[in-house]
Amino acid sequence: MDDRSRWRALYVASILSGVLLVGISDANVALPAIARSLHVGPTSLQLISAGYVVAFGLTLVPFGRLGDQGRRHQLIRVGLLLYIASSLACGLAADLRTLIAGRVLLGVAAGILMPQTIGVIQQLFGGADRGRAFGAYGVMTAVATASGPGIGGLLMTVGGADQGWRWIFLMNVPVGVALFAAGARHLPRTQPVMTTITRSFDPIGAVLLGVTVLLVLFPLVLTTGLPGDSAARWSALVPAAVFAVLFLRWERRYLGRGLLPLLDGELLRTRSYRNALLVAASWLAAGPGVGLVMMLYLQLALGLSPFLAALVLLPSSAASAFGARWAARRVLRWGRVITLTGLFTSAAGILVSVLAVNLLAQRPAIAVVTVAQILNGLGSGMVISPNHVLLLSDVPAEKGSLAASIGHLTQRIGNSLGIAATSAAFYAVVYGHAGELTNAGRSTYDSALVAGVVAAGLFFALAVWATVTDLVRTRLYRTPSEPIDRTTKAGART
Repeated sequence: MDDRSRWRALYVASILSGVLLVGISDANVALPAIARSLHVGPTSLQLISAGYVVAFGLTLVPFGRLGDQGRRHQLIRVGLLLYIASSLACGLAADLRTLIAGRVLLGVAAGILMPQTIGVIQQLFGGADRGRAFGAYGVMTAVATASGPGIGGLLMTVGGADQGWRWIFLMNVPVGVALFAAGARHLPRTQPVMTTITRSFDPIGAVLLGVTVLLVLFPLVLTTGLPGDSAARWSALVPAAVFAVLFLRWERRYLGRGLLPLLDGELLRTRSYRNALLVAASWLAAGPGVGLVMMLYLQLALGLSPFLAALVLLPSSAASAFGARWAARRVLRWGRVITLTGLFTSAAGILVSVLAVNLLAQRPAIAVVTVAQILNGLGSGMVISPNHVLLLSDVPAEKGSLAASIGHLTQRIGNSLGIAATSAAFYAVVYGHAGELTNAGRSTYDSALVAGVVAAGLFFALAVWATVTDLVRTRLYRTPSEPIDRTTKAGART
């Protein structure tokens, strides 16, 4: 492919990833409307949300491996067809079972597609071009992560209070059709042929890993902080640990037979990759967790509609795009310095928001929070975009889809853990003081917001630690005048 064709393929892959990431958060805005329309309770709503997340997590790694084996183009076509069909099923669902089944299939489609998008970029770009390509990809993912709730709120408003939730799913249909046509025209139809050892699929490993992921995610997605949460859900972590041990033992045995296991030890021994996994997982636990409790606070404490609450947080999306683009152009020289700056910039925006709602009256508080979201989004873009570049900087092109799928799997687990922790802290304070969710005083909601932000702060601290660790490591491997460009030596620093 010529240079122009490569960049067109990059834009198609980046937009596709952005659409999948928006799908994680935009539907959450619609859950109250779904409850009214289908007459379902909190447990059913959790199944609607959890079905997508769990299916997404279960399919990422196996289909990442299949993508690396020469099936990337076919998987993109199959994944988009499933995405269109399942979105249509969700939008037209007349009952709870149909909606849950549609959400599960939508999660499977996302799990098929997501690792292929990064695999395409790994295949088409190398050297410094790969860094710029992943910088552009990071801009799209940063914007998508920040704008999901706003897009959901807008579609809810256009479609109406009771049926607007259907618009969120039905809008995926024309988007999916457009992406299918663009993918057929611009994405590469072939990829380098892998060796025989790389083509081994490891089906038993896929099953063991899938069961482990399912058992880990199960208690997390069912944690809401509501009084009805059962402590018994945490018992799933015991068999999860058992299956994790079985999976690791099987992987060693599989490797001993001269075959390539599902969990690539070379990838996990690559320090840049390992540290970037931790940064991504911990930040996607902290950032979206704060966004969730802030969205709840704006509606419950300040009386804003879902759409107006989304508008207050909307400046974060625009600032995130700017921050991601700015950081992408400088990450190869400054590396983790940009990530660390972004973390503390975002933290400053969050701190200003919390202080404003606790110290100011309603209108000035809303104004300050809206402005503070610029800092929050700017920092978030500076974290997400560089991390995409650094995550895969030392990963060989032939392992791009697998490396990306492991990355997204850790992000989904981190995100689920962060949402569970922050929402549980928020709800626990509200129910502990008021006994119900909607009629508490503002001071109670103030305390609940602080509790949620403190819970997210634990993950923020982990992201800072991982960033500093990687920063110290990279400083040890270069002279003061040498740019931080690790994209030319795949796997060199392990």
